Amino acid sequence: MPVGASGMAAEQRLALFPLRTVLFPAGHLPLRLFEARYLDLLRECLREDRPFGVVRITAGREVGLEDGPPSIATVGTTARVVDTTALPGGLLGVRVLGERRFRVLEHAVDARGVVRARVEFLEDAPNSGDSMPGESSLGDRREVLVDALARLDPELLEGERGVPGVAWLCHRLAERLPVGLAARQSLLECDNPRAMLDRVEAWLGKER
Repeated sequence: MPVGASGMAAEQRLALFPLRTVLFPAGHLPLRLFEARYLDLLRECLREDRPFGVVRITAGREVGLEDGPPSIATVGTTARVVDTTALPGGLLGVRVLGERRFRVLEHAVDARGVVRARVEFLEDAPNSGDSMPGESSLGDRREVLVDALARLDPELLEGERGVPGVAWLCHRLAERLPVGLAARQSLLECDNPRAMLDRVEAWLGKER
């Protein structure tokens, strides 16, 4: 992957899947494909061993471009195909794994109806930080999230090696808590550990 002089990943071109969902890094997403443009795109990504981008639709439709392309969020996540399964009715089941966050700089629809974008990759949110006066350390607050996730999905933590980071915990809880897509999108766009913790702790408080 090209890297600029500053150490940040260079801008790249990326094909996008606009969907009514939010994919987080390290999150799994099942898809059911039937449109020729997306089946062709999937074959292209598999052949060239590269990911595509998943972005949330903010207005418009997933299928069909008769009314023009849908409006999309400015931040999404790259997705790598994990496995595929043939489904009845000519559908193809695809399971993808979220990898890296990116920001859409510009996008357009090509002749095949696929949204292609110029993107820049975003840095991962840090997993730790110094305590602020009068505030518990991120490590203490992280344990609250670990306990919450252990109640919601204990098998997930059993398969995680090492100490899970704040961003990873926040993303996994966002996938499992009954919060709206706008709230999940806001969390995806956040790269401040304390702000992420504040949001997820507020969601957990509503669940108690």
